[in-house]
Amino acid sequence: MNLVPLIDVLLILLIFFIVTFAMARFETELNISVPAADSGVDSARRVGEIVVNIRKDGTIVVTNNVLTPESLLAKFHETARFNKKQAIIIRGDEGTPLKHVVEVLSLAHQTGLHHVSFATTHPQAP
Repeated sequence: MNLVPLIDVLLILLIFFIVTFAMARFETELNISVPAADSGVDSARRVGEIVVNIRKDGTIVVTNNVLTPESLLAKFHETARFNKKQAIIIRGDEGTPLKHVVEVLSLAHQTGLHHVSFATTHPQAP
């Protein structure tokens, strides 16, 4: 029995899962504690969705790059040119003032991106 093709397939699968795991963790390494919600639906992550992290001080972070509102607007314009149904997930820290979250929502609305959702966690059991 020839084991070389089997080993090749296993190595490719191993590399695929390592890269996928690294990319899935990429957005969760920031020090942002999202608020808890009693209800909600766990949605499946989609390829290409934009995760906008908003820190307590209002700093906007996308894919580990700190962006100004102007550069985020440019990114949203570029995204809207190709896909008006692009999913955007807002991960606002629970200590973030509402005005920073509303600013990001306004930027998404200006560009015609309306598929926006908010990241939350499940409440801790007492």
